[in-house]
Amino acid sequence: MARIERASIDQVVAAADMLEVVGRYTPLKKAGANYSGLCPFHEEKTPSFSVNPVEKLYYCFGCGEGGDLLSFVQKKEGLDFTGAVELLAERYGIDLRYEEAPADDAVRRRRERLRQLLEKACDYYERVLWTTPTAQPAREYLQRRGLGDDVCRKYRLGFSFPAWRRLHDAAVATGFGEKELLDAGLVVRSSRGGAAGRGGGAAAGGSGGAAASAGAHAGRTYDRFRGRLMFPLADERGRVLGFGARTLGDEKPKYLNSPETPLYHKSAALFGIDKAREAARRADRIYVVEGYTDVMALAQAGVQNVVASMGTALTEDQVKALLKYTRSIYLCFDADAAGQGAMLRALTLARTLTVAFHVVSIPAGKDPADWVLAGNDAAAFERLAAQAQTLLQFHVRSVLSAHDLAKADERARALTLLKGVLAEASSPIERDEEVRYVADSLRLSPESVRHLLAGLPAGGRTGQGARAASAASTRLLSNERILEARFLAACLAVPEDGAKCAAAVGEDQFTDVDMRRALATVRSRLERFEPADAGKIESNEEETAGTRDELADDALAEVMVRAAGERFDERVLVELFLRLQEADLARRIVAARTRLKEGHATAADEAELADLQVRRRRLRDEIRRVPLEE
Repeated sequence: MARIERASIDQVVAAADMLEVVGRYTPLKKAGANYSGLCPFHEEKTPSFSVNPVEKLYYCFGCGEGGDLLSFVQKKEGLDFTGAVELLAERYGIDLRYEEAPADDAVRRRRERLRQLLEKACDYYERVLWTTPTAQPAREYLQRRGLGDDVCRKYRLGFSFPAWRRLHDAAVATGFGEKELLDAGLVVRSSRGGAAGRGGGAAAGGSGGAAASAGAHAGRTYDRFRGRLMFPLADERGRVLGFGARTLGDEKPKYLNSPETPLYHKSAALFGIDKAREAARRADRIYVVEGYTDVMALAQAGVQNVVASMGTALTEDQVKALLKYTRSIYLCFDADAAGQGAMLRALTLARTLTVAFHVVSIPAGKDPADWVLAGNDAAAFERLAAQAQTLLQFHVRSVLSAHDLAKADERARALTLLKGVLAEASSPIERDEEVRYVADSLRLSPESVRHLLAGLPAGGRTGQGARAASAASTRLLSNERILEARFLAACLAVPEDGAKCAAAVGEDQFTDVDMRRALATVRSRLERFEPADAGKIESNEEETAGTRDELADDALAEVMVRAAGERFDERVLVELFLRLQEADLARRIVAARTRLKEGHATAADEAELADLQVRRRRLRDEIRRVPLEE
């Protein structure tokens, strides 16, 4: 980057009014030779911020922030040194000189010409919107959308004439060339003749003379944006980089953006960033929505710290731009597949850039603009934001809610997807919290969930590998379910000893949510057991009628069928009881080893692993001592 000459820097500093620069951010009052006010760098109620207007220095006695004129602009505007000087030079009308090679000077001057052209184009579109009869449909559209004149003027909305070369001709008349118009993305070169080659005419073109002129005007340029509502896309300093344009009719595409240019790069652009940055810095958060009108509706309602990603895929460049002002980013995307996919991709950005993403869910599947314009104000939106989930929480709950967790194969599919989601956790603590949530949702122990996740590939695999992984996890869940079902069946078949065994196990030793419910029912039935009922699964018709609804549960039905159809005795009951304990210990050992392997274990974890292994060896010895069937 070219360096600004020292003399130019000194000229800018001399021209800038320190009190005016600082006064944009906090009111100042004279206090002796200096001026004082509330600090613009931290929240306070008593003024501790002091400005020396002669030396152009500032210092806060509360937070210790201090420096000179240029450092103040750098910190408040999120700019580097050169950017701060350029901003003040523009504001105070100083022409800067740079220390640069002739080629670099030519590039910089070209970029500056494009900026001037885009600024004049924005002014032109604004005038067309507010002063011409042609733009009446656009003004009516904005009224129907509930967007008032003030917010539309704040965001500098405009309208492009439907004729083919109105902007082109106006720009050429003020001294801009064809190449500059092409480089700025404002015009397009025609590949054939016809309506595009004629100076006037409607956007739809015309039939008369088209054939005759075909070829005669091939290669002529025409306006890129015609008959559209214009949204200027600016950088954080408010400099116009390009435009987004919306049709008012049925033309395709509905939205048309500027192409990639020396100034405009879609992957880095954020609609409204120049209006939102100060509010974002004060609130230490920023809301990201999808569309232009979402930003404007929220701003009109009083939510100023909001920008649009202009599409659903938030990019790394856009996130880095937001991180200049806050590390707390709240996503408020549509609930459709594209919006969900964008939030999933943001998980990786959250981990790699260490940024705190949250998700604000708009009720009834509305977009933010519709929801706000339905009568909700800034306070209502802030209440929604207060209920926002972290991005990881949002995805975990989305996966769980999309599957029927009463079915083993659905639980297996959910776990396969969750492994990929949980792998994007920004910290072991965050991952552990969500593992506990998953465990509660599946009515499993956290150790069981860790064990199951450890045996699965990351979510998102497709084809044969994914099917094999899903089948493996289903078998794993099914084998444990069979053990749990046989144990409960044995408890019913051998009720006197079964009541003691059922009371001795914990719900967290059951990996299958259905079998956990069955455990509660089995315990209830065994509490009603009388010795005279030994050998009977159902004691009488009255009791059977009381449990018919319970028997509708597949898991309990399986237990009852096994109890009646398999051979169980005290020996088998004891063995199943011991094997249930062993399975629980095995899951806990796998989880402890996983923590050791990932480097998250403590000395206490190592001691626990050793203890678990000793207990499992003892259990296996007990199982071997169970007498064989004669």
